[in-house]
Amino acid sequence: MRVETFDLTPQNVDLVLEDVRPFLISDGGNVDVVSVEDGVVSLKLQGACTSCPSSSTTMTMGIERVLKEKFGDALKDIRQVFDEEVKLITVENYGGSVDVLSVEGEDCVVKYVGPESIGMGIKAAIKEKFKDISNVTFTS
Repeated sequence: MRVETFDLTPQNVDLVLEDVRPFLISDGGNVDVVSVEDGVVSLKLQGACTSCPSSSTTMTMGIERVLKEKFGDALKDIRQVFDEEVKLITVENYGGSVDVLSVEGEDCVVKYVGPESIGMGIKAAIKEKFKDISNVTFTS
């Protein structure tokens, strides 16, 4: 008996995850598809799943199992991403890149290439996350 497989797209991954979402939601969590690229599916656990000690088991036994079943050999890997990685993926989606070059005292120097509006958001996020930093300078 042959199991039907689907094309590996973000929409299809999201559709397949509907099978496991009721279990995640019942425990106060959920899962979001961040990206699907070259056979690698990047997922972000949400809610209670982010701090649950069983999250790696959830990824392996629940999510990974159902995705492998539905996508077969097209699925090369499944990655769990975290908030910081999601933000970086967003920057990359707009053709940008960001790297912290140095932090000295109150000053942070960042190599940034990308849209100005996202750059302003990056500066604000750095200052908000790291209260000791008051000056963020971009170089290209």
